[in-house]
Amino acid sequence: MCKVISVGIQKGGVGKSTASSIVAYHLKERGFRVLCVDMDGQGNFTQLLTGEDDLYEFRGSTIYNALKDENASSHILKIDDKLHLVAGDEYINTLTPSFHKELKGNYHHVLSKALEPVKNEYDYIIVDTPPALGEISIISLSASDYVLIMFETSKFCYNSLKSYLETINAVQSKVNPNLEILGVLRNMIDVRRTDNKYFSDKVKEEFGDLCFDSIIKRTAAVGRIPALGLSNNSEYRKVMKTYKNFLKEFDNRVIRRRTRKERKN
Repeated sequence: MCKVISVGIQKGGVGKSTASSIVAYHLKERGFRVLCVDMDGQGNFTQLLTGEDDLYEFRGSTIYNALKDENASSHILKIDDKLHLVAGDEYINTLTPSFHKELKGNYHHVLSKALEPVKNEYDYIIVDTPPALGEISIISLSASDYVLIMFETSKFCYNSLKSYLETINAVQSKVNPNLEILGVLRNMIDVRRTDNKYFSDKVKEEFGDLCFDSIIKRTAAVGRIPALGLSNNSEYRKVMKTYKNFLKEFDNRVIRRRTRKERKN
């Protein structure tokens, strides 16, 4: 059974797209069939996976078109046999007026409808969400089984985390009761900065087991990923080493939750 995982928080520059790409590659390397969905108009997820900086290259067959058609099947790009992509599109936010006008506000399941025809072809769908609260984030969460929350260890992101958790709670109560929080990943901490350590410890103290034990520390290799992509083998190995402990925890949490849900069904 396909599981949909959104990666998000409503703040930019926290490593969402990098983490989404790492998770997608990790699952692919474990033999799973993975579809990546770029819901962020900036298209960083698409750029990382394809190595193509210009989103115009994908015009006419993007997430914008998939949502308009309510069917993603004809808008999927093959990265390789196990890893596929619905590319990002800077015009995705122009759809939000139609959500209210044409769908009369009943827009929450538009991504679910677009993915439904292809879900049986994949084990996992990874959704990279925009760094803002709004309709695009809501439809991403509404279509998801799990949400991986990215937390940059800073005051502004700490403030955003509380708002994001409130949004998740609203989606769970009103739209998608099956949505679960996979965990909070503390990301890009600079061990030399006391404020980073303070907010890392503060979130762990407040949210306990909801936080992953692993912390992604700022390294040169991780910083080079946006420029070099994930196709550079030597850089890729360095980055995967940084994420190694987190990915073990990720596997354990996903497998435990999948098993529990499948037993219920």
